[in-house]
Amino acid sequence: MTISIRRESHMLRWLVGRSVVGGDGIVLSWSNPRHPGYPYPEIAGYLLKILSQEGDLTLDLRDRIAVRLVTDVSPAGGVGRGGADFVFDTAICMSGLLAHEAAGGMVPDARVIDRLFDFVAQNLAAHRAYRGLADALPEHWSVSYGCHLLKTAIALCEYNDLRPMSTTRSLVERLVADLMPLYEGGRFRVNYLSPLTYLHAHCYAVEGLLVVHGRRYGDFSNVIDGCARWLADVQQPEGGVRAFHDGREAFGTLHTDATAQAIRIWSLVDASGFREQIDRGLAFLGEMATPSGGLRYEPGSEDINTWATIFGLQAVRFASEGGSWQWIV
Repeated sequence: MTISIRRESHMLRWLVGRSVVGGDGIVLSWSNPRHPGYPYPEIAGYLLKILSQEGDLTLDLRDRIAVRLVTDVSPAGGVGRGGADFVFDTAICMSGLLAHEAAGGMVPDARVIDRLFDFVAQNLAAHRAYRGLADALPEHWSVSYGCHLLKTAIALCEYNDLRPMSTTRSLVERLVADLMPLYEGGRFRVNYLSPLTYLHAHCYAVEGLLVVHGRRYGDFSNVIDGCARWLADVQQPEGGVRAFHDGREAFGTLHTDATAQAIRIWSLVDASGFREQIDRGLAFLGEMATPSGGLRYEPGSEDINTWATIFGLQAVRFASEGGSWQWIV
C-alpha cells in the first residue's frame, strides 16, 4: 500500500489531534495506550516547524505549543529531557520557534530564542552535545559531538537570517570542518568513538549539509550525492532502511523515521534518478501507517510515532510535489 494524498491528509490530521498535542501544548513522543509516550520538547520543535508551513490554519494550536515550549527552556537556555539539556534538541526547538514566529505566531518571550542560540553556540564551540546528566555511554550518538549535530546548522543559519551575527557563519563552518572526517564511503559514522553508522543520525547529517550547501557555505555536492547513493544501496527489499550499519552490512530493525528521511534526501538530490527507491520507501511507510494516520515506529510496534509521522508527511510531499532544502523539518 503506497501513501496517497488522502493518507497525507490523515497524517496531518493525526499530528494535530489530541493523541499528539495535549490541551496544555505538550507534544508527546508517540501514542500507545499500553505504552504511553512522554512529553518531548524536541518533537514540539519539529511539529511547530511543519505546522508553520500550513499557514494560519494551525495558528491557535501553534501558539499553544510555543507557549509550552518556552516554559520548557531550562535556566541554562537549553531544552532536553531526563536530566540533560541537549544541543541538538535545543537547535530543533529554536528552528521551530523561528518558523512559528515568521509565520505570524506568538512567542511569549522573544528573548528565549536568543537564549536558545547562546546555549547551542557555546556548547558547540566547546564540542559538547549536552549539559547535565545523561543516561548513555559516551559513544552513544545522542550524547556525543557527532555527525547528527550537522543538522544544528539549519537552526544557526535561520537565526542568522533574523538576527545577523558575524560569528554565525564561522561557527557553522567550524562545525562542518570538525565533523566531516566522520564521512567515508557514502556514510557518516556516529562519532569519533564508534565505527557504526546509525542511519537516523546519518540522515540528520545529510539534511544539515543540504542546507549548508544550499546556502553556499561550501560545495558538498559530492558528499551529498554519495550519501544518497549509499542510502539507496542499503535500502532493504521491503523498502525501509535498517537502524545500523557497520561498514559491511546493515542490521537492526527497519525504522520509519530514517526511511522517511531517506525519501526526503532522494527527492531533493535526484527525484527522477531515485524514483524506484522513493516509491519503495513510500510503500514501506504505507505498510507502517495506521488507520488514524500516524506511522508506527517499526514493524510490529504499536507506538504510533510523532517524529516519524512528521518526517513521513514531508517525505510524501517532497516525493509527490517536489521539495526544497529550505523546507527541511
